[in-house]
Amino acid sequence: MSNPYNTGKDAKASVLGPTLTFKGELTAKEDLLIQGKIEGTINHSSNLTIGEEGQVKADVKAEFIEVEGKVRGDLKGSKSVVVKDSANVEGNIYSPTVTLLEGSTFNGRIDMTGKEPAMSKSPEVAEEKPSEQAPTSSRASETSSRSSEKKSTPDKKRSASAA
Repeated sequence: MSNPYNTGKDAKASVLGPTLTFKGELTAKEDLLIQGKIEGTINHSSNLTIGEEGQVKADVKAEFIEVEGKVRGDLKGSKSVVVKDSANVEGNIYSPTVTLLEGSTFNGRIDMTGKEPAMSKSPEVAEEKPSEQAPTSSRASETSSRSSEKKSTPDKKRSASAA
């Protein structure tokens, strides 16, 4: 689990393997690698990686979040969210530091204000949350670190307010 904020600790991660399916609320305090299917909510206090085989349909809250697989739901990283080139994310990202790598797919909004979002209970019926930012639907074309405008290149359409 690579992390740009790695503290140098060689802590081992718990792994939820590709054959595992879990529904409900998942809570953990140690580093966690998800390669299986998770549905519900994830509340985590450390490093969370959704691996290339991972399929998550949940709102996710962790200190550091790294996505390599598929996520449908909101991501709330108290320090950082990294969306890797193999990732497909459908949901909003809330974190002071957000990185979308070239090749990643992202459809949602990015909020880097540091305000605590209200996490919905079910990503399937999550209502649109009002935001001053326009929705972002993109295939990332460059590594970024600060503004959503610099993060990605529009895929097909942008709303009139973002043009």
